[in-house]
Parts: sequence; structure tokens; C-alpha cells
Amino acid sequence: MKKTIVLLLLVSMVLLTACDVAGPNNQPTNAPDATGPTTSGPSGEKVTLKAFQWALGNQQTDFNNLWFYEELEKKTNVHVEFEPVKEDDWDTKINLMFASGNWPDLIIRGQVDIEEYGVTQGIILPLDDYLEEYMPNYYPRLSMNNSNASIPASDGKTYFIGNLTAQNINHDGNHYINKAWLDNLGLEIPTTIDELTNVLKAFRDNDANGNGDPNDEIPFIGADLIHQTQGLYNHFANFGVPLVRWVYACIDDDQNVVFPGYLPGFRDALEWFNMCYEEKLLDPESITMDSNVWGTKMNADLCGYTTYLRLINTALTPEIAENYVSIIPPASKYGVKVPRILEVAEFGAALTVANKHIPETLKWLDAQFETETMMTAVNGPVMPGGPIDQCMKLNDQGKYEVLYIPENNGLYQYVPVTQGQFFAPGDYYFDIYQMPPHRVERYNSSKDYEAAGVLEKYSFDYLNRLVKMNNEDSLEKTRLFNEIEKFMKESITNFITNGVTDASWQNFLDTSKEVGVDKYIELYQKAYDNYLANN
Repeated sequence: MKKTIVLLLLVSMVLLTACDVAGPNNQPTNAPDATGPTTSGPSGEKVTLKAFQWALGNQQTDFNNLWFYEELEKKTNVHVEFEPVKEDDWDTKINLMFASGNWPDLIIRGQVDIEEYGVTQGIILPLDDYLEEYMPNYYPRLSMNNSNASIPASDGKTYFIGNLTAQNINHDGNHYINKAWLDNLGLEIPTTIDELTNVLKAFRDNDANGNGDPNDEIPFIGADLIHQTQGLYNHFANFGVPLVRWVYACIDDDQNVVFPGYLPGFRDALEWFNMCYEEKLLDPESITMDSNVWGTKMNADLCGYTTYLRLINTALTPEIAENYVSIIPPASKYGVKVPRILEVAEFGAALTVANKHIPETLKWLDAQFETETMMTAVNGPVMPGGPIDQCMKLNDQGKYEVLYIPENNGLYQYVPVTQGQFFAPGDYYFDIYQMPPHRVERYNSSKDYEAAGVLEKYSFDYLNRLVKMNNEDSLEKTRLFNEIEKFMKESITNFITNGVTDASWQNFLDTSKEVGVDKYIELYQKAYDNYLANN
């Protein structure tokens, strides 16, 4: 009996505590009513907020004494007490924070499980009723370039402020060939797989780099299997297979979710890889080498064909970069399908139901989206006379242009850089910012790929970033992904190094079903159908 009474008392105390934080249906006690939002403090009084702040592991940023936030406080009359959490500790500490019940007013950057802590548990506050009124800088940009497509949760509500630095790009792994080698051998840029194979053999056999050593050329190189820009996965696109590390599923032209391993060009791609491996066209270390080793070989002028992000401002020396040209992926009989990326918002900030100052918090966030303030947060001051030298100017076209970048990541002593708020869809960003040459390069490559018609019609990012699953399906999807990723990496490695036979191919198909590929695709098809129905 005594145990029962104690238990009832504890339950009552928990319920009373919860009532201090939230009202009915997990809504905050100061949620908007029929007359609109209310505030919880005297007008003009300085508000103090507590923020759970994601922080880079390799930078020491003193958020509580950062010049940028001190200046922002003067403008908004909002003081924020930051609790920085390093990125390596983030997942553990944010889950512990939610479990503790001692919630901050807001969470800034990092990753947050919106479905669990917003839709299911109701700890993260829905913001739909507040954004238009309290965020006049941020709100109009949401409709630009479909950049808000990733924001609504499975219940259709908005639980977070987006973060986006768009570049008007549409793919990651861009294909490059050593034009200097082609010119040395009197060869043309290949446009088909057969032509590419002949070029790679010519690179192998004819001292293409002209250094007198006929055996040091690497015709074809990658940096591990799954690297998003240099990995071998990028070359499956030449066989009509858009294969990415993020999700082992893609959407065909009829909007069916399919497993890449079942696409007709997948086996042919593996057989071509194996031929390249056996005939010493492909560097055998490509399956496992990291990007640093890849860069060393590239800069030694040893490599003919690869994929990369861009040529300017990269790991390549300017002299080596000049040897390469961007090409459209050489096509197989299955055509080319390069994975298409979507520039949509990631997590920027969220409010918890513990927040008693919702309007003030949103106004503080929105002040950071004012154009010059936002650009300052990333690039440093525009006007001279600040805490460091003038970092930007407005040029003759009325665009912000970077003048000076402090050495040794010195910006992090003054502004949050990538740890703060930024929301710039492509059309908006190109209007306000003088893009540096490396970004213009990627933009031009994207235009070329779009014009060539080699991008998948429906982006894998619909599955990776836009569709929403309930908590049960999401957990099952994650479990299956881990099994499928391990299986695919092992299978592809084995096929490349040992070849493909009818028996090994049948074993691949049978094992695919055993590890749950069909269930995995079923979960994504269900989620994608729901997304289409709601959008």
C-alpha cells in the first residue's frame, strides 16, 4: 500500500511539473489563441534565453563572448546563454538533454530527430502560426527554389528554422579527364563507355604523362567506394544507375522506388569495373584509399580519369588542375543517370515547449537573416572599424564581395561562421553575393549536366531528405540500411576484384532479398507515396 501511495505521489509531481511547461496537447502555455500570440514579459524588458548550441570539433568558439552575438544583443535586447556541444558529442548529449526534461529555450544547428521529439513527444514547438508575423526576413525566402520542401514533418507541421547555403548546383561527383594526356596522344574526349575504355588503354600503354616512365600512369582512379565526390559509386551513373552512399534506393521515371542493384545496368557496370581492374586500368587501391592518398597521386600527374567536386580551390595544385577538363559522363547502352541533388533546407534552429519568449526568440533569430547581418555571420564585418579588418564590401553591382579571410580560421573568434543561422536559396544568394570562381565553376558544370540530360529525373534526395516516416518505420528503415550498406559494399568489392559469374550474380540477387531489400524499398515507396499525396 505504501509503495502504491508513493508511486501515485511521484506521478502527480511529474504531471504538475509538466503542466508548468506545457498546456494541453503538448502546446506551450503561451501558444497563440484566437487573438494571436502573447508574450510573457513586460514590453522592452531584456529577455534571457538558454540555447543548446552545436559546435565544430576543430574550432574553439567562445559563443558567450562572441562579438557577433554581443552586437546582436544590442539590436534585439535578447541575451542568449549558450551551452556549446562539440559535434562528436552531439548525438549523445542531445538525447540525454531531451530525456532529462531540463530543456533549453532553443536548439541551434546540429541534427535533431524532429519526428521523435517534435511529432511524437511534442517537446519541439510547431512554428507555423508564428513565422509570418515574427520572421519577416526569413519567411519570404521559404518559397524560393522549393528550398522549404524538406522542412514539413510527417504531420505537415514546421518544427524548425531552415539552414541553407545554395549554389544553384545539381550534382556532386563531376567527371574529369586529363586533357593534357589526351592532347599528348592525339585523342578526343570520350563520349561512350567503349570510347572511354579505349582512352584508358591508351593512357596505360603510351607514357601519357610524358615523363619517360611507361608504367607509372593510373588511367582510372577513385577514392574509396562511397565517397560522394571521388568514390567509385559515381561511375555507376555511366550505366544508368544513380548510386549514392546516403540511400540504397532511387526513383525511376515512373515514380517507382527501386533498388539500384536491380536496375538493368548494374551488372554491366560491375563487369566493366572488373575488366578495368583486371587490365590495370583502375588503380586497385581505389576501393579503399582515402582522399588524401588520392590527392597525392593526382598532384604527381599520375591520373587520367576521375570524379571530383571541382578544380578551383581544391586539393589539386593549380598546375595539375589546369590539365583536367569537366566532361559529361561517357554513356553506356543504358544511358547516363547522375544522382541529382536538391538544395533544400537542413536544420537551423528549433524552439522547445519550455520557451516562454517565443516572439522574442523568433525575432532574435530573424535578425540574423537580415542580409548584411547574415553575410557578416559567415564572412566577417562589411564596414571597417570592427573587431577585425574589413572582410567584405558592396561592389559596383551591389553584391557582397569577400575582401579578406583571416588566417588560421581566425573568423571563428568573432562570428559563428557555419555554426549560426544562414538561409539563402539559389536565386536570392546569386542576387546578393559575388560568387567566388570555385562556386561559379560548379554552377557552370551543373548547367552543362542539366543541358546534356544526364541527371536522374526524380532526385534521390526526395527519399534521403524529403519523405517522412513515422518513428516505427524510420527505425526499421535505419536497421535495414545498415544491413544493406554492409552487403552492398562487400558485394561490389568482390565483383570488382573477382568478377561476375551467373552463379555469383544469382547469389547477389538471393542475398539481397535475405537482407531485406524488398522491405526497405516498400518502406520508401509508402513514404514517397504519402509525400506525393501531401505535396
